[in-house]
Amino acid sequence: MIKNILLSFGINFINFLFPVILIPYYINVFGITNYGLIAISLSLINYISVINDYSWNSLGPVKINKLQSDRLAISYYISTVVNSKIILSIPSFLLLFGFVHFYSEISNNSLFFTSLFVMLFSRTQNTHWIFIGLNKINIYFIINSIFKISCLIVILLFVKSKDSFQILFFVLGIFDCLIFLVSFLYLLIKEDFIYSKTSFKDIYSELQLGFKMFLTNLTICSILNSGTLILGLFVNSKTVGIYSIAEKIIMLGKHGIGVLFQGVFPKICKIGVKSISELNHYLRGIFKTYFVLFSLGTLLLIAFSEQIISILSNVFTYESSRYLIMLSPIPLIAALNQPAYIALILNDKKNIYFSGYFIGLVINVSLSFLLSYLFKVEGMITALIITELFITLFLNYKVQLDKKLNFFSKND
Repeated sequence: MIKNILLSFGINFINFLFPVILIPYYINVFGITNYGLIAISLSLINYISVINDYSWNSLGPVKINKLQSDRLAISYYISTVVNSKIILSIPSFLLLFGFVHFYSEISNNSLFFTSLFVMLFSRTQNTHWIFIGLNKINIYFIINSIFKISCLIVILLFVKSKDSFQILFFVLGIFDCLIFLVSFLYLLIKEDFIYSKTSFKDIYSELQLGFKMFLTNLTICSILNSGTLILGLFVNSKTVGIYSIAEKIIMLGKHGIGVLFQGVFPKICKIGVKSISELNHYLRGIFKTYFVLFSLGTLLLIAFSEQIISILSNVFTYESSRYLIMLSPIPLIAALNQPAYIALILNDKKNIYFSGYFIGLVINVSLSFLLSYLFKVEGMITALIITELFITLFLNYKVQLDKKLNFFSKND
């Protein structure tokens, strides 16, 4: 389990922390206004790419784990997912084309506009979930590290002028494409993967099976990215850039939750199958650990907000640090719904966590538009905190109502 946590941390470190480290470079080279355009575009790509991720990042590893002894079945399942992702790319590209036109500064720049499609295409075939299911995270870690570090070097060497922000997503997209191409090559050569065509009936069945998880993921993605996107409709890209610096630090904290989830989930799956009481005991321990760990993190963000912001940016540090303090409780609130979320997934309570996240999505979008229009950045932050509080309280309340799932009770 520790090995999985460390490897997952390594992958997330490179995928998320490297771009955060590059923020000072982006701001220094491109300027805070162009950085704001990059932040809006990334949020838009992240939002739309959830269509291609669908439910497979969560459910895919579990399915592969169940099929572990049947290589042909695994190959057919992976092929079904790959073909499903290809079909889902069509609405993804159409949505990107439509949404970009809400942001005239992006749509009027044809080179930058085109680069977004390359970046979105690179997200269509993420293979991380396959390697988790095969328990080959170490292999993906190596492949991912080589190309991400190479990408970083290329950016530092060749993306050096103020206008070169227009080609940034070309560079990022090409290297992401290389990651999934090499990953599939490994699967073909070392894991005896055999690509096969799949019927539309099987694809439809797969999409139907994961639909509620997809809507859950859409809600989570909405909470992660709606702030930047909706703010871009009501404030200029400079203000978005200032807010985005603080938001990226908060998202780093939330990504930490994902790293821990990927590390403990395989073991939790095994425990859940064997013993509910042991599972509840384990989840109770996770809840307590998360509370202590993320409470300390919140205090550190509040106490050292200016110092943390100054590492990433030497401009508008006061405004960004103020936003960081306001956003600081979000990772803690989000972390405290994870044990309940795990309990519901393992016990196939899709309707419960789907309801919680779907209502959260409605709250998030409606409040974000209203409060951002009225109060700008402060309104957006308020909407995000209210949404996170609702989801955490809802999931934990539902778990408490079920005697079997109530890991808060010590009588298990």
